[in-house]
Amino acid sequence: MVDQLRRLFATNFPVGIEIGIGDDAAVLTGINNKLVATTDMAVEDIHFKRDWSSAFQIGAKLTTANLADLFAMGAAPKYLLVAAGLPSNLEDNFIEELAKGIRSVADKFEVNVVGGDLSKSEKIVLSITALGDLAKKPVTRSGAKVGDLIFVSALPGLSAAGFAILSRGLDRPRYVVDAHLAPKLSAPLELINCASAMCDISDGLSVDAANLAMASQVNLVLSKELISNAAGFSDLAELATELKEDVFDWVLNGGEDHFFLATVDPEKVNGLSAIKIGEVVAGDGKVMLDEDVIKKAGYQHF
Repeated sequence: MVDQLRRLFATNFPVGIEIGIGDDAAVLTGINNKLVATTDMAVEDIHFKRDWSSAFQIGAKLTTANLADLFAMGAAPKYLLVAAGLPSNLEDNFIEELAKGIRSVADKFEVNVVGGDLSKSEKIVLSITALGDLAKKPVTRSGAKVGDLIFVSALPGLSAAGFAILSRGLDRPRYVVDAHLAPKLSAPLELINCASAMCDISDGLSVDAANLAMASQVNLVLSKELISNAAGFSDLAELATELKEDVFDWVLNGGEDHFFLATVDPEKVNGLSAIKIGEVVAGDGKVMLDEDVIKKAGYQHF
């Protein structure tokens, strides 16, 4: 199995990888600045269902989640370590398809898988550790200032809509379902260059915004009007009405979109293509929609 994975992840390792996948440990020299590290775990029937997701989609989605965390800190992803606990009753090509899914996202961002581990388990348990290169000061959650404007890299909520469709035993519209099963990641380079604070909003805009607000000791006031005017909102609202769901629940609490929330000094927003959704005001860590404090939070692991 290790030989098979070595072949699947085989590449002409760039300068910086002295020893890659296939030995007891990787030997890396390619981080030239500050090392940024993150890890994510996905457990079958909690983070994904095999009835809904292919092995390829599972691998790609977990890789997307890891790389998003590095981008949120302003880092350039470089390396991945992949660990998997797998049951014995998997399809013959499951591991191969899982690896292909991981590599599909890694290749997009020129990231190398340099090692990992395999074990038997009752359900599928996956963990990826991602390492990145940070050339300048990290973009943290604690830098938001009163008067900053609030942006998202794209309108969240489509993944939640996809989950709602799948939960009803449906599989259309396909682009909405795919937003949940196979979310697409774009590097938030514009926001990295101008953000005073930033975070990934994979746990939902409400909960991740609250984490940023608390870290910065400010309040974030989101505008219902600005959100409603964002590109894609009208289609999302139409689908929510059709499914008898609350579109703002999807936008605020849905999660798993792997977009980015950032606060930006008003003097730095010229030409910024992200979506403005509010402003930072004095406070103690609350998130508000207009004048109302958002009490329901997004996805909570515990």
